[in-house]
Amino acid sequence: MNGSNELPNRDTSTAGDEIQNARTVGGFNGFTPLNWVRGTGVSASAAMAAWDRGDLAELPAGRAWDVVHMPRAYGWRTVTQMRQNGTPVGPVQHTPDGVEVLVPVGSAARLQLPDVAVLSEGALVRVPHPALVAPRTQHGHTWIISPQECGPLTATDLLHEAYVATLAAMHMGAAR
Repeated sequence: MNGSNELPNRDTSTAGDEIQNARTVGGFNGFTPLNWVRGTGVSASAAMAAWDRGDLAELPAGRAWDVVHMPRAYGWRTVTQMRQNGTPVGPVQHTPDGVEVLVPVGSAARLQLPDVAVLSEGALVRVPHPALVAPRTQHGHTWIISPQECGPLTATDLLHEAYVATLAAMHMGAAR
């Protein structure tokens, strides 16, 4: 990572090769747990077909999980802080315009934080293959924490606390 917590925007014309390499290198040997996809109502085979074409899979939020979208710098620092504190963090992806954390359905409905958006029922979320973890990217998307390498979804109240602490720390740093 560089100092601004940004991933290099490294789209590749061989996304299928990257996915196959990630499957093997990551120890998945071609088997990818997709329960997190099935719960959305999209078939696992449709998601796999998109990834095999080198595309991102489009999954609807609001069925198996909602998404909390944060600005890039705040999102990276929030997730880093949670992990350093030993707070359980579920799947998190980096997108070209921010960081997205998967949270339980309906748990973020009343979340009101600066520059944060909640994607719930009706929103489509574009996601890379779960074996593509930073620094590998696919169309500017990557998993910071893959859905196949973590436990439950992130608790919204813990995410809220960490985000507020990140905002305070970043604003105090900017004031110096």
